[in-house]
Amino acid sequence: MKKRLNEKVLKRGDVILTTSDARISKFIRATTISPISHAMLYVDHCSVIDATGDGVHSANTQRLFFEQHNAVFALRLKGGLDPATAIKICNYVRERIGSEYSTWEAGRAWQGLGKKGTPKQFCSRLVAQAYAANGFQLVKNTDFCTPKKLLKSAKLVEVADATVEVTGDEYQAWQTHPSGLNLMRQSTNHILNGARKIDKSIQHLSDVDKLVLEHSVHDETIMQLYIESGFLHVWKIDHEINPWHYDARLMEDIGSRHPDRVRWYCESTLSEGSRTDNRYVTNAKAYQYYQSMRPRKTIVMLMAFYQMLAEHHANRLDIAEDWLKRHP
Repeated sequence: MKKRLNEKVLKRGDVILTTSDARISKFIRATTISPISHAMLYVDHCSVIDATGDGVHSANTQRLFFEQHNAVFALRLKGGLDPATAIKICNYVRERIGSEYSTWEAGRAWQGLGKKGTPKQFCSRLVAQAYAANGFQLVKNTDFCTPKKLLKSAKLVEVADATVEVTGDEYQAWQTHPSGLNLMRQSTNHILNGARKIDKSIQHLSDVDKLVLEHSVHDETIMQLYIESGFLHVWKIDHEINPWHYDARLMEDIGSRHPDRVRWYCESTLSEGSRTDNRYVTNAKAYQYYQSMRPRKTIVMLMAFYQMLAEHHANRLDIAEDWLKRHP
């Protein structure tokens, strides 16, 4: 029987430390003399962001399965994080999605070497830097820390009951379940790989925005990268998998059969941000500002995209809030 993270006890900003039976994981544990080899940040219900060989990306915790003998820790800042700071820490790692993985620097960290890092990432650096950028120094050297140093940080305390057992049926069901996050990973990498052919220093999508704003000659090329990548259509996956998130009648039907599941979903959704203060609204406003300063086709397209996502999020909030009012 396997296990996965227990989203019912985790909070935004929690540090997740894990290991696996993979050869690289065994090597890291052996060289650092530690029970863990990887670090992630819990950014929303059922969602983490981490840095792997494929770069910095999101993952669905319901798809992350661990063997029972593999160590898994969830750590939380002593005294907890206030909601606003937790969001800032999570936004820090969101803004770095797509950044390249630095195997060489990760190796330097495992060897206890390194002083100043590059913009590239590895797992424990990403987590430590997110906290440091918001005033919390979890380790001595945020640029070259290891998962072990996060585990030993005096600033963090362990969260109890961080994992739950997974039945064989649940595990098998997820193997064929569509994944919007996998498509987002592929589309983001497509955009970044194309942009890096123009400027190899590019790490994440904010760098692509900067490229377009500063060099209008690349506007058409970047716009086409977004279009052909499928980035603008990944949101449809959740509508197909979970139509009840967007339809009050469907939610009522699901809720009549699985009230605890729907209640948890609604409460988690309302914690993601208000109708006027969430990451979609923030992104839309940023692109609106960019467009007012330096008009670009790519910027107009992305402004409209995030305005649309903000409307969908507002709809989710309305439906979730209504269900909770009717089922106190």
